Amino acid sequence: MNIYLIRHGEAEQPSEGKPHEERALTANGIEIIKSSVEVWKKFIDNFDIILSSPLKRAKQTALIVSSVFKSPFEIAEEICLLNGGLTEDLLSIARSLNLNDIAMIGHQPDIGNHIASMIGSNDANFKLPPAVIVKIYFEEKPGIGKGVFEFLLPPLIKKG
Repeated sequence: MNIYLIRHGEAEQPSEGKPHEERALTANGIEIIKSSVEVWKKFIDNFDIILSSPLKRAKQTALIVSSVFKSPFEIAEEICLLNGGLTEDLLSIARSLNLNDIAMIGHQPDIGNHIASMIGSNDANFKLPPAVIVKIYFEEKPGIGKGVFEFLLPPLIKKG
């Protein structure tokens, strides 16, 4: 099983006038995630499912990923991908789905923490920028410390 952990694209800065949950992707964030996902297609055939945090910026990222990959399924919202979600809960969901390629779109610092837990390196500090994807491979049922870090693809930032 492959779990792809994705940090959502660049989002609007926090402001008093906009609730945290409603912060959207910036125009630049949309462009970077679109161009990055095009590169991902060179390394990933497709996803069997996309799970997304319910926050607006993560759902927008999920829609872009689904659109670029031309995925034939709906995106599933998953509250475990909100900040504070437990890695074991995500792995339990992955086991219950019994699919091969699962994309999970969430937030920092949690995505970095999930990577560390999945590969058994809890002392690692994965500080990831927006629009990053990390592939974790599990030979058998996914569990804490049983994953193999296969790759990280940074965001594709186009120069003027």
